[in-house]
Amino acid sequence: MPIPAIVQKKVKGTTWYHQRFDGAPLYMVPVCEAEVMREARKPAGTEADVRVGFFTDGKADWYLDMRDVRRGARIVVERAKHDASISTKLLRAWRDDEHAFQKFFDNFSKVRLKMLSDSKLLSLAERWHTLFVRRVTSSAIIDHFALGTDMLIAKMLRAELGGTDKESDFTKIFSTVTAPAHQSFINKAEMELLKIAIKLPSSSKQLAKYQQRYFWLHNNYFRAQELSKKFFQREIERWQNSGANLLAKYKQLRDMPANNVRKKIQLLKKHKLSRHLRTLLKISEDFTWWQDERKRSTFLNIHLGSKILGEMARRRKYNPELMKYLMPFEIKLMFLKGSPSVEDLRKRQRGCVMVVWRGGYCVAIGRDIDRLRHLMFTAKTRDAVRDVRGLSASVGKAVGRVKIVGSVKEINKVNKGDILVAVMTRPDYIIGIKKAAAIVTNEGGITCHAAIVSRELGIPCIIGTKIATEVFKDGDLVEVNANHGVVKKISVHK
Repeated sequence: MPIPAIVQKKVKGTTWYHQRFDGAPLYMVPVCEAEVMREARKPAGTEADVRVGFFTDGKADWYLDMRDVRRGARIVVERAKHDASISTKLLRAWRDDEHAFQKFFDNFSKVRLKMLSDSKLLSLAERWHTLFVRRVTSSAIIDHFALGTDMLIAKMLRAELGGTDKESDFTKIFSTVTAPAHQSFINKAEMELLKIAIKLPSSSKQLAKYQQRYFWLHNNYFRAQELSKKFFQREIERWQNSGANLLAKYKQLRDMPANNVRKKIQLLKKHKLSRHLRTLLKISEDFTWWQDERKRSTFLNIHLGSKILGEMARRRKYNPELMKYLMPFEIKLMFLKGSPSVEDLRKRQRGCVMVVWRGGYCVAIGRDIDRLRHLMFTAKTRDAVRDVRGLSASVGKAVGRVKIVGSVKEINKVNKGDILVAVMTRPDYIIGIKKAAAIVTNEGGITCHAAIVSRELGIPCIIGTKIATEVFKDGDLVEVNANHGVVKKISVHK
């Protein structure tokens, strides 16, 4: 079908913020619905106008219109001038919906899907979708602030500090004032498992309870995995056989947020920053926690979707993998009328684009994918570029071989001492991140996953380079100087 005129108008001639990760339409489109939605809780103008996703082979290339990002960030920044508690109020406004979604997840294990009638199963699917959308309508506020204020906050901080002797000094200050003040869900899970590992012999009952709480840890926007008790037992054995001081590791994780807060307080006492900048830093701190909670709920949501849609697929003799290519409003149509057909979903599986805007959807396949890509992008060449610059999220220097990671499927190619280069990192990349000597990303703000985890691990990290995955190739030898925000190519891999 031809690309609608409204889509052509919305996607042409704009600048895009690009994210790449493992993803499928079924799990991404509800987030888009939530982000373009207008509602009383959102400050007017912070919602998105359009979101675009390209899906191929389990990967998602996700695009945010930078006009949306800048507008949403600007509105929050302006409000922060007059309301120092804006982030506290926003967090409170979504609390009931967040609790409602969590309650649905907590009770889901009691549901016997195979025993439900068709009508009750369909009602359950509709409630699942509604609860998740309501839970994540805050997403646009979080993303637009995080992605649209990183350079502004850095610029304001630099100006108010009145200049520092070294760029590395500024980077350390910047890293300190933007460091997370809360424990991430990944770290909470690791701490709980460490506590079990430290107690010898490990309790089978404790491990069983742990598995029930954290079986979803390796989920992503494409695939749900139920990690077994045996999986976590092997993780404990690996730690115990490594010779590492597990108690010290536990204490380091436990104390990290408090240490970050202590360093931040000391620094803010030393440097008299403006009320406005302090408010923006408080918003950043609160939104870092909020963003992490959203990631956690997304992992839970993928588990719910895989179970509910899996049962629907079984009853209608659809391949469960094809269900991932449904738009949310198509779930009922598929279940009652067999539309879209299996063949239609197979075409989407081979490659498709989803465009979501306020009041409409568009699904493109085949040649229309290239037409949309041509409308959205202009050809660019990067061959002559030998270094890239970005925002330093964690200080330090490292030299190593580049490993480009575009999906969790590629994370095992990262070896000890490599430089992990990605459009952006996600929690399911953590196995490779822990081996990397440094992280470099195309995108990301001061509250992004790469920024947070690099500080936790104490490795250099440069975010927001825009072009790192295009300039560098697997095997290139590079120097990452996160003291100055520069990645330099030393030699090209032949």
